Amino acid sequence: MNRVVQHISKQIGKNSRRAFCSGPPRRAIAETLTDSVLVDKQQMFAPSEIVANAAAQAKSQVIETDQLKKLEHVTDLMEEFGKIENVRIGNPTDVKEKLKKMALGGEHKLLVISDFDFTLSRFQNEKGERLSTTHGVFDDNVMRLNPALGQKFVDLREKYYPIEFSPNLTVEEKIPHMEKWWGSSHQLIVNEKFSKSTIEDFVRQSRIVFKDGAEELIQSLDAHSVPLVIFSAGIGNIIEIFLQQKLGAIPRNTHFISNMILFDENEQARAFSEPLIHTFCKNSSVIQKETSFFHEISGRTNVILLGDSMGDIHMDVGVEKNGPTLKIGFYNGDLSDQKALDHYVEVYDIVLVHDPTMNIAQKVIDMINMKHVLL
Repeated sequence: MNRVVQHISKQIGKNSRRAFCSGPPRRAIAETLTDSVLVDKQQMFAPSEIVANAAAQAKSQVIETDQLKKLEHVTDLMEEFGKIENVRIGNPTDVKEKLKKMALGGEHKLLVISDFDFTLSRFQNEKGERLSTTHGVFDDNVMRLNPALGQKFVDLREKYYPIEFSPNLTVEEKIPHMEKWWGSSHQLIVNEKFSKSTIEDFVRQSRIVFKDGAEELIQSLDAHSVPLVIFSAGIGNIIEIFLQQKLGAIPRNTHFISNMILFDENEQARAFSEPLIHTFCKNSSVIQKETSFFHEISGRTNVILLGDSMGDIHMDVGVEKNGPTLKIGFYNGDLSDQKALDHYVEVYDIVLVHDPTMNIAQKVIDMINMKHVLL
């Protein structure tokens, strides 16, 4: 702000001298007492106009300077990413252009759409042990309380998980199996009539763990009023409960698109929301009911998409936008499977290989959230 004040003071001084102290008088001299005084209105400057003009010029120059700084920061960020071993960028030029547009658009144009399981949450712990998904919360806890029922959840996972990631099947061929897996798992939950309090206890004892920095990322988005859409093929209630337990409350900026457990008057599970959301239908086919929400944020034309699977790359469909989407993908697969890794690099703008943190996403968001001095 001091830069603006100094600029206005200098501008006022210049304009004042130009208006009142230089050249011939701005007012013609009357030759007789009855002659009219001639005034050149275009050459007169009121003090308020001088201040307004100076302020406008100062604001314009400050914004222009800050925009240049943002663009310089984009270049620095790209150079930094190029030095990080587990960061893969297939098309640096394209990514840089997207970052430039997002930087100039600022926080008011930004929308973040993120998967949850193994995107905001960790894939494995420090020992290399695989952690839980939101559906896995039931697999883990039910086995402890009711081994026979728990085994049914395990059997479903062992049958269908290999199909989900099979390189020999097309997405179209996988979809019926995913619908069967999700539907069967949900039916087991409904049949058992799990209570809301029991599910809250399941989450408390679960092996879901935030990625390092995920909590801070969510809170920073909320602090800047940037909408966060958590688009999950998991169980939305589990995510809500997890956020409440970890953050104390669900941030105001957070919106969920997921499979939701519907409870009866006794707070027991009675059904699941429709349509069913599985790995391969996270697109416009399941977000028609969210039309009003996306219309409300139609001014948010720049999107950061965070995901960990091929099913996440279309999560931005349905967003009313003409700006860029920066797709950041977390690769949790086999490091020796170069074909799979290469495919991630093809469909995601930035790929993070076995990254247990949200550091890269946070750096991008921080750069976009850099404020203009006068805004």
